[in-house]
Amino acid sequence: MKRFRLVSNSFIDQNGALRSKQQFVEADSFADVIEYIESNAGWYTGINGAFKVAYIEEVVEWKIKLSKG
Repeated sequence: MKRFRLVSNSFIDQNGALRSKQQFVEADSFADVIEYIESNAGWYTGINGAFKVAYIEEVVEWKIKLSKG
């Protein structure tokens, strides 16, 4: 499984700050994420809310091993 970050368009909250919604999801491929979003007319829907997806990126996790010395 790969991890993807879905991001909404930016909006201004009640305090005047620029915000956007985001959600991390897991899928086998980028194509699976696109298919899911297209089947919902461009919306991500989940138990914690829904938003129109504007941007998708694959999350690549990597670790740096720090050596003492």
